[in-house]
Amino acid sequence: MTHLMAANTTLLFLISLLLFALPTLPARGQGAGEQLGQSLEVVADTNRSAASSQQKIDALSRETRILLEEYRSLKESSEYQQAYTRELEHLQASQDARIESLNRQIAQARITRQRILPLMRSMADALEEFVVLDLPFHQQERLAGVLQLRQRLDNPELSVAARLRLLLEAYQIEQHYGTTLEAWRGPLDVDGGTLSVEYLRLGRTALYYQSLDRKSSAYWDIIKRDWQALPAEHNRSLAQAMRVARKQTAPQLLALPLPAGGTES
Repeated sequence: MTHLMAANTTLLFLISLLLFALPTLPARGQGAGEQLGQSLEVVADTNRSAASSQQKIDALSRETRILLEEYRSLKESSEYQQAYTRELEHLQASQDARIESLNRQIAQARITRQRILPLMRSMADALEEFVVLDLPFHQQERLAGVLQLRQRLDNPELSVAARLRLLLEAYQIEQHYGTTLEAWRGPLDVDGGTLSVEYLRLGRTALYYQSLDRKSSAYWDIIKRDWQALPAEHNRSLAQAMRVARKQTAPQLLALPLPAGGTES
């Protein structure tokens, strides 16, 4: 295209030169004039043809640029589409892996649920048996707590985790009794009647009671499952231990009889 433009420029220069020199040429007759006119016409036709060709070349060049831009755009669009497709495939693979993992977790949760629910009921049974065989302190309240626990373990609206938490809390309460010192006033069933007495619990090691007048005391024999009377000499130390348990006096060493194999020691 650059060479053609240079050729057109040369032709225009030649035409201008001929036109400039025409007045100075001597007349050589009619034939020479006609020959010059024909030459000029040829030059003009050539110039017009070159201009037309240049216009066609320019048009083709524009079309080529447009097609090139469209090609580049389509190529970029295709590359973007391929990248987007790869990203979707990667995302789909990740989602499939996640779904598979969740399905495994659900299956495992079902297996765990099938195993843990019977285990929790068995643990509730063991807790009830433990309370029945334990020292008889707050027994009605503790058994009522186990009954309530059973009902909540059978509640389908509670999640397995919530039910397990309730069971563990019940076990923690019973465990706490084994590490505490407690004194309280409560009823005692004796010979078909009920007496009001003072109780003393030393963890789960020993359970005592003393009459309100401090004249009679007894301890619970875990083997015989019955109360055994204590000699009167222990009444004073037992009363003092109850004061310590109530935090009415400072802790101190006290001589208390401890049950061992159904006998006092």
